[in-house]
Amino acid sequence: MDLISLLRRYFPKVRRYLPIVGTAAILATVLMYAVLAAGPRTYTGAELGVTGPAPSGEPRATPAARATTDPTPSEVPTPEATQAPPETAAPTEEPPPPPPPPTRRPTAPPPPPPTAPPNPSGLGIGGRVTNSSGAGYGGVCVTIGPPIRCATTTAANGTYYVSLDSAPAGLAWDVRFLVGGVVKVERLGVVVSGPVTINATIP
Repeated sequence: MDLISLLRRYFPKVRRYLPIVGTAAILATVLMYAVLAAGPRTYTGAELGVTGPAPSGEPRATPAARATTDPTPSEVPTPEATQAPPETAAPTEEPPPPPPPPTRRPTAPPPPPPTAPPNPSGLGIGGRVTNSSGAGYGGVCVTIGPPIRCATTTAANGTYYVSLDSAPAGLAWDVRFLVGGVVKVERLGVVVSGPVTINATIP
């Protein structure tokens, strides 16, 4: 029987199994590529069930022996326990800065001292300043004209005198008595044609 006759006789039967054969071939090819891609695997003694001596000559510990020698989780030192607490550097206390030097407040110039007693023949205003009990009141500012500056201050016994010899006679003056910058007593329009006496009582 020739080849053509054989193909005509058996090809219809083989053709029914071609899809199955082709699928099996494809699966075999895919599996082979997967094994090649994974590469060779090295198995450990535990996976293979080997409990003989270790390569270094020391006896290999069995699972039961490892269970008795391995420390429990409570005995295993944790990283937090082994690490020493960080040392905190003691804060360096800086000495406080020295206090600034005391600033001197500008003091007002001392008032002029009381002048000489009134001249009987000259122009001027004088007298005595007392408190409510009749005692002399010292340090009272006496102004002649606008109360801008003290013309004089009373002595410890309360006496004062302001000379007006350089001014023409017959002029009217406003005399005020100030304590602590506040007007306590005032005499307005005092005409000075000679020696004038003005006494005041500070309440």
